[in-house]
Amino acid sequence: MAVQISLYTLLANTVSLEEAVKLAAGAGFDAVDIRMREDGIHIPPDISDEEAVRVRTMVEDAGLHVSGLTTYWEAGRVERDEAIEQLDAIERALGTASLLGAKFMRISSADYDRGYDYEVCRAAFRDQIVRVAEMGAAYGIVVTPEQHGGRYIASAGQCLDMLRGLEHPNLGVVFDPGNAVSEGFERPWVQVRMLGGWIRNVHVKNRMTAAGEPLAHERLPGGNVRVNEGVLDWDVIADELVAIGYDGYLTAEDFAEFDSLEEKFAWNADFLRALAAKFD
Repeated sequence: MAVQISLYTLLANTVSLEEAVKLAAGAGFDAVDIRMREDGIHIPPDISDEEAVRVRTMVEDAGLHVSGLTTYWEAGRVERDEAIEQLDAIERALGTASLLGAKFMRISSADYDRGYDYEVCRAAFRDQIVRVAEMGAAYGIVVTPEQHGGRYIASAGQCLDMLRGLEHPNLGVVFDPGNAVSEGFERPWVQVRMLGGWIRNVHVKNRMTAAGEPLAHERLPGGNVRVNEGVLDWDVIADELVAIGYDGYLTAEDFAEFDSLEEKFAWNADFLRALAAKFD
């Protein structure tokens, strides 16, 4: 598949899913990555099969397709009952993702519990993610835990430590170097080379660092800025992705301020389209 551009619908959390799709189509995106969460933005976890089919039809009628389903279910909970609950929810969400025609489904990794040794947390994640990959295979969907602060896999190095040796065609990661600016930072071009074929979706955003406060070490301070204005050089990152043969989506997750959603989406679509041209 040629690299395509997608809009994560969280960026349109003030409007309906129908309006988000309309705006994405008008801006020139190829696809939408639909958010699923209990708050109902943009679809709830208990969505019916009939409604999922209706959503897919609505997206396709707009000239787009569903690139992915973004959920917040977690792999790696140490407590058995919690782990079972999360795994069951992941399997249900995969059924919805399949009905939507999604290529991938985003999940989260759990966060560390200081009451457990690191190796206990790591073992729980690895055991569960293998099961999740098998679930994904049953539905023909790639499951992608996201590189994200406050999780087991904030950095590329942590991703590799958690996943190395578990390679599976239905398992990848969402590469998000913008998240790593706040926790898990490694030089972005090094991150790409480390993760290589694990990268199955890319979140495109940027941040600018800021002065910190004493002892405030959980998350390094900074602010959201336009994708071309932060510490990340997306031209360099795209060149590295080209070098590893990446052929997935460039997904807009830009939290910078714009005067309107129309302006924001058009600006991001133009930026991503220029990056995607590097892959031709």
